[in-house]
Amino acid sequence: MNRAYEIRSKLKLGPPAQIGVVVADMDKAVEYYSSIFGLGPFTVYEFVPEKHWFMEEPSYIKVLIGKAMWGNIELELIRPVEGRSVHKDYLMTHGEGLQHLGFNVPNYDEMFEQFREAGFIPLMRAESYVDAYKGFLKACSFDTQAVGGIIFEIIWKSWLMR
Repeated sequence: MNRAYEIRSKLKLGPPAQIGVVVADMDKAVEYYSSIFGLGPFTVYEFVPEKHWFMEEPSYIKVLIGKAMWGNIELELIRPVEGRSVHKDYLMTHGEGLQHLGFNVPNYDEMFEQFREAGFIPLMRAESYVDAYKGFLKACSFDTQAVGGIIFEIIWKSWLMR
């Protein structure tokens, strides 16, 4: 069995549930996607996770998040505000753009270990209550950028389990 098949069969990811786009100006991005493409309404909120790790070291971040549904896909706009994050690194290195694909998972801890066992490095993790959705979130961005430059993020949202 080749390595690619082994990894794919172990991870068993469903289709992406989220497209993550890093932006420099949240108001401008929301206006653009709303007026030009008819997306929205957007829920925009400041996010400072209770627990955050950058490159597996405890860390602090503050980001501005803007979310809107695009059919079955969540469009997530992210503007880094403070702290070290993959979003800030992306903005500084590439400018604005598609930074990650997010996958909702019902078994976050198991999927986290499967990604690590497959050799993917956790770049950034967060665990927190999200007041905008009245629920808890766990998310981890893994370094899957070797081909295509896109990060894969696994996400568990308590409000989707209701």
